[in-house]
This record gives sequence, C-alpha cells and structure tokens, in this order.
Amino acid sequence: MMIVTAAGGRPVRLSKNKKRAKEEMIAQKKETKADGALRGRVADADHEARRWLGQHFLVDNSVVLDAIEAAELKEGDRILEIGPGTGNLTAEMLSRGVRITAVEKDRNLAEKLREGLCKEYPEHLELIEGDFLKWDGLEDAFRRSDPGQQRAKVVANIPYNITTDVLKVLLPMGQTFEDMIFMFQEEVAQRLVNDDAGGGDYRAMSVRVHYYSKPYYIRPVLRDCFMPPPNVESCLIGFKPKEPHELLPLSGTDKQFFTFVQACFAQKRKMLRNNLKAVCDEVTMEEAFNVIAREPKVRPQELTMEEYVKLFNFIRSRGDA
Repeated sequence: MMIVTAAGGRPVRLSKNKKRAKEEMIAQKKETKADGALRGRVADADHEARRWLGQHFLVDNSVVLDAIEAAELKEGDRILEIGPGTGNLTAEMLSRGVRITAVEKDRNLAEKLREGLCKEYPEHLELIEGDFLKWDGLEDAFRRSDPGQQRAKVVANIPYNITTDVLKVLLPMGQTFEDMIFMFQEEVAQRLVNDDAGGGDYRAMSVRVHYYSKPYYIRPVLRDCFMPPPNVESCLIGFKPKEPHELLPLSGTDKQFFTFVQACFAQKRKMLRNNLKAVCDEVTMEEAFNVIAREPKVRPQELTMEEYVKLFNFIRSRGDA
C-alpha cells in the first residue's frame, strides 16, 4: 500500500492498482497552455542544465499545482524553497501571496531570478545565492518571534543527490517548519514512507525520518515532466515534522541516538547483537533484548523506531552507548 494526500492534504491509502491507474492517467495527459508557459520560462532563462548540480526543471503545471495544494499554501505563509532554478514553482507560489526565501546555488540562475521575479515581487521574494547545505542563516531567516506564530513551510524541487543531507538539516526543525513538500526519486521516497520494520528497504535513515516526522506519499511524477528528463522516475513526497513536545524522549542527545542507530545498522544483514558489541557488553545486551521483548537473533531492520529509542535509552541508563 502507498499513501497519497487527498484534498486538504490528509494522508489516505492508495492501492497499487489505483497508483498504476494514476500513472497511466498522467502519461496520457496532453501538454496544456500552462505547461507551455513553464517550458517558455525555462527557454527564456537561456541556461543549459548542469547535471552535476542535479538540474532538472519542472515543466508540468499539474505537478506544480499538486505540490502547492499538498502544502496548503495560504496568503502570508512563509516558505523556504531550495533550488528555485528558473522559477516555475516560485512564480506560482508567489501568485498565492506567500513570502519566499529561496536559496539558489547556480550563479547564472540566481542572476536571472534577480532580474525577473525578485523585481516583480520585491516584498515577497528574498533570494539567497549559495549552497543551502553551507548556509548558516537558516534559523535566523525563519525564527519565530513568538510561540503562537505560524510555522513556515518548505516546498522544493531539490537535486536528488542531496536529499538525505537536506532532510538531516530540516527534519529536526519541527519547531520552525510545519510541512515539507519535496520532489524525490521515486525509489527513495517509497523507502522513506514505508515504516514497516523487517522490510529490505528499512534502514537507519528510515528510523531518523519516522523519529522526526510523519512522511506521506503524494503522487508520481514522470520523467517528461522535467527539462531535461532525469534518468529515474520521481514523485512528490511530504513530511509533517513533529514539534519538540511530540518527539520520544531520549537519554542523550539526538546526535548520540542516531550515531547509535547507525552503529546498529553497520552490518544490517547480520544479527543485531553483532553490531551491539561495539556499544555495550554482553550482560547489558542480553538485558536490552529482554527490555524490547526481542530474541537475540533479531536483525537491525526488524526493530521499529520506537524499539530503537527504548533500546538506546536502556543501554544509556547502564552507562554504555
């Protein structure tokens, strides 16, 4: 089973047959006037996509609209956009009256945005030229002046080679962001949405994603929705970050917990006890398995996120990990 969002952004179940039917419908869709306008903006940018930067410009208006609907954008919302590119998604969001802080690494595209959308929407678009992963102004840019202030949102078509790094930065910021909508590689998105421990795709990143957020699948996006088309199928995926009070308590820091989880997955095809030898002694290990009610032969991918928290907290209480 997959998960999509219904009207209003609520996660609902979608069977594989319905998902296939949806893909076929998208494949049969004819290019609209709006699609032509998006392609025109890409052409007007006079920019050759740089594959080493993962540049694939979105030119399907239905995808743009679905991303905006999933984010439930309202006038006055604060938005973080990573990699605005030629501004197709940016322009549509700006037309809804939101305020955007966009971070663009490509110098040429940043200049085009300054000459175009920044002049058209001087009060609503702030452009940061640089690498998002090296930007130290994120917290200041979206700092809430009071606890009652609405949290910001993230809507972005990010390069697929930095998706994991971007999530590691943003997911812990549940106090700052209430919703995140991304374009992801289809295969990666399915791994992250699935929280069924025991599957072959379950890994340390799965634990991280479900600790910090509630991920949900939105829709598939075919290759011809981009200029140039990527070599993989894509999709829209959403994350509902948890606020600090919603996170399971840890007997240590977040960094210590995820270092521990990573150590547990060091050799995911072997029994968990083999990996735990690096963080605790045999006696603690045996007691830990009793605490989570698991057999000693359990493998790393079989534990749920909640069980990893319980395991970490117990081992920390014994002075290990």
